[in-house]
Amino acid sequence: MLDEYDARAAARVTKHVGGIKGLVDALVADAEYMTSERGLALLHVVLQAEHLSGESPVRERFRERASLLRHHISDTIRRERPDMDAEAVATELLAFLEGAVTLWLLDPGTVDLPALYRGCLDRLF
Repeated sequence: MLDEYDARAAARVTKHVGGIKGLVDALVADAEYMTSERGLALLHVVLQAEHLSGESPVRERFRERASLLRHHISDTIRRERPDMDAEAVATELLAFLEGAVTLWLLDPGTVDLPALYRGCLDRLF
């Protein structure tokens, strides 16, 4: 399931190229996808939370995935915004994304996930 989830995410992200604008477009598209596939988003969040402690291949997979995302985001930022601390911004952005999904899952009737992403990304970039 995790392989399929990540493959679908990678396919969506690769459709959007072009630096920070492409990154923003890809993240918003990902939020839109999650709202149409709530069950997959929920399963992803639950599996990640269940493997926060202890050592396991699943925990290591989530840790590596987060590291790759932070690296990709920071590289994109560094190329276009040398005035920003790319690593710090990438870490903050990934923390926001993870938290935003959880907030939306808790209250999807009042939290508009794509709008939440757009607002944060517009203020950041």
